[in-house]
Amino acid sequence: MNSGNSININHGVGENKHHLEWCPKYRFEVLRNPYISQEMQGILEQIAHEKGIIVHKIVVDSDHVHMFVSMPLWMSVSTALQYLKGISAYKIFRLHPNFRKRYRKGSFWSPGHFSRSVSNVTQSAVEHYIDKHEYPKFLPGDDKGQMKLHFN
Repeated sequence: MNSGNSININHGVGENKHHLEWCPKYRFEVLRNPYISQEMQGILEQIAHEKGIIVHKIVVDSDHVHMFVSMPLWMSVSTALQYLKGISAYKIFRLHPNFRKRYRKGSFWSPGHFSRSVSNVTQSAVEHYIDKHEYPKFLPGDDKGQMKLHFN
């Protein structure tokens, strides 16, 4: 099944696109200042570039962040969020030490997040592909019925 946008690596082909969303701790609107919002966007784009994450779209709102990204096939959502949230919190605290007064325990981001995998292939298309899949012709035996596994 070829969707046309797959990434080829050694021993693997696929896509790892996700919509990610998270917010600052206590949902404080610290990102409402356009300067800080643009600064955070730049920080997140820099981290993504350094870690091999491709940013398709990013929106830094007053109290949350949306990102549509393609991650390397080996990278999990939790690893990507660890990089994005952890490094960005470190950098924003370095740039704005006064944020330490608001976030006394040292956590800039809320521990939660939202994530959803994104693809241009629907669930019904995958099910159809699997249902109509032909068994390999290079296996021994002319009878395809012998190659099917039946579980009762």
